[in-house]
Amino acid sequence: MRVRGRRLTMVLTIVLIVVLGGGASAAWALGRTRPAAVPTGYAAGPTGDVSVTVAAAAAQHPRAEQVRATVQTYFDAINRRDFRTWLTVVAPDQAANQSEPDWVHAYSTTVDSNLMIAEIDDDPLRVRTMFTSEQAADLAPKRLPATCINWDLTYLLAEQDGALTLSGIDPSTQSMAACR
Repeated sequence: MRVRGRRLTMVLTIVLIVVLGGGASAAWALGRTRPAAVPTGYAAGPTGDVSVTVAAAAAQHPRAEQVRATVQTYFDAINRRDFRTWLTVVAPDQAANQSEPDWVHAYSTTVDSNLMIAEIDDDPLRVRTMFTSEQAADLAPKRLPATCINWDLTYLLAEQDGALTLSGIDPSTQSMAACR
């Protein structure tokens, strides 16, 4: 069946509306998850402080303390090379590809500090976290082999057996830069 004249115009108009609507929805969703400005008082760079702080705006979230405790346990496990504790705060699919020896080696030189929860959002539950990692350059990410990296990551969180676990990273809100 060939489509001509008004029918062709109508079909093309409908296709155009669907494409534009999908594009607008995608733009809204991406814009909605884009990180905001750096919280007042946060200065990137390493510090001796390994405690997780919560920005004023994030502290207003009803689960702020539960999120902070989960994120604190996660970073404490990394800083202490404690694979067993790390397993308690990551979703099973995040841990599935990690053997203990590989994980310990990957974090063997890592020290994460200057940890701040900048934002907490729902649907899905996610936490924008800013921190600085120091590590041997050969154990840093391949695309940024630096000994000091300032991170701005949004972790996705899930409920598992009544506790929160980190279930992944939102790739649209991930950034890293070498310390200055």
